[in-house]
Amino acid sequence: MPISPEYLPSELHYIIPLAELHGTDARVAEYDRALGRHVQYAERLSAVEIEPLRQLYAEIHAKGHGPLINRWHHKHSVKGTCPAETTWPVYGLLCLFAELSKRGLAPFNDGAVRPMEFPAELDWNKLPPDLKYLAEPAARYGELQFATRIMDFLEREATDADRGTLRALKPLVLRDEGAIDSWIDQLGITKHREAALVYFLLHLMALGNDAGLL
Repeated sequence: MPISPEYLPSELHYIIPLAELHGTDARVAEYDRALGRHVQYAERLSAVEIEPLRQLYAEIHAKGHGPLINRWHHKHSVKGTCPAETTWPVYGLLCLFAELSKRGLAPFNDGAVRPMEFPAELDWNKLPPDLKYLAEPAARYGELQFATRIMDFLEREATDADRGTLRALKPLVLRDEGAIDSWIDQLGITKHREAALVYFLLHLMALGNDAGLL
């Protein structure tokens, strides 16, 4: 099905022809029996087919529209407010640029126009009111999730303010340990990022305490 222009910002309508032509197929790798592997769509494009993509890439880059396309796709993907027949090929165009970049082809290999990752928005209202004090430190320190990285932070990077914040948390966490553990178990660290961040905050504090750094 063709892309529905009404869902795209008018300033992005110029990408529609090539997105329709390549975007859907660009997200599918076909198995090649002769090669014994899956072959990306970008590998099958001829020089003649790539040339218009070069021109479009340069235009998107010159207009600074790469982030705009990514934000548009992210917004509609999260809310489900645009038909997949439109979001799929538009994002597929960015995926195609990334594949052409991997092949070392200019101008794609400058990486200026590519798919972008958007971290999930955190909803700290999931925390019970009496545990809301965990939100800010969890968002700040919960990203440190491996022992080597945590110890590197505690030994070399943590400021006096960081240590003060973490030390001030200790009596509160000890007081609420049961409630915190129950909340983490209820949500699950693989399903809710907020629970994972709180879990790893506690892990950091435990390692720091055992090492005498907090």
